[in-house]
Amino acid sequence: MPEVETIARKLGRKLIGKRISGVQLSGLSLRRPIARSFAAKLQGRTIRKISRRGKYLIVELEPKAFWLVHLGMSGRILYQMCAGAKAKHTHVTVQFSDSTELQYRDPRRFGLMDFYELEQLDQIPEIRSLGMDPLSSAFNGKWIGPHLEKSRQEIKSFLLDQRKIAGLGNIYVCEALFLAHIRPQRRCHTLTSREKGNLIEAIKRVLRDAIRRRGTSFSDFVDSDGNLGQNQKYLTVFQRDGEACLRCGTMIRRILHGGRSSFYCPNCQE
Repeated sequence: MPEVETIARKLGRKLIGKRISGVQLSGLSLRRPIARSFAAKLQGRTIRKISRRGKYLIVELEPKAFWLVHLGMSGRILYQMCAGAKAKHTHVTVQFSDSTELQYRDPRRFGLMDFYELEQLDQIPEIRSLGMDPLSSAFNGKWIGPHLEKSRQEIKSFLLDQRKIAGLGNIYVCEALFLAHIRPQRRCHTLTSREKGNLIEAIKRVLRDAIRRRGTSFSDFVDSDGNLGQNQKYLTVFQRDGEACLRCGTMIRRILHGGRSSFYCPNCQE
């Protein structure tokens, strides 16, 4: 989510008010096929607003419509002057009337690109199914308490469920649980009131720090200018298995958890 927020903020400073003059497609499907009408419906509209919901990038258009983007595992959106030749794996190119363009590149093609001619953002099926945004003021102890008390899930699985909390990914959940001193295997209903409060604070802090550092870059993520994020330099447990815990010196462990790697300190996290 910090990566999508970074892109949304950057594009918001550059694209508002620009008119779409042309759209080119590779003809290949992404997570699902891009509608045949996508290019024609996008062309001629003006960028009104750019925002994020969960891990989705949302471009609000005039006349009223929404252009929805999900980067998937390897998607990149790059803003530049119009180029004749397209780089490999460029599946969508959106050109503007001032001779600039957005290119969407996605080698693995797990991303999503769609268009909705609706009045309200929450009418979009992908958006309607999302849970609470962890950076909203409503994401607090009063909200999370009842959800955790009635859940027998492991806390990491709960936090990664986009239907409950929209936008948290594996890196940030591992980091937040470490900061809150909570093991990823803990059952939700066993968390104390103090631990719930610590978890809320940890999630918000980890996300805000990552946004300030322009996201986490390992292999795929770059922002819309092609720059790497910096948050990977500050990770405390993620992919640090076998290294000493920065708090207590105990060796960080890696376990498989719901098909994903979890990283935690067996001494600091209870």
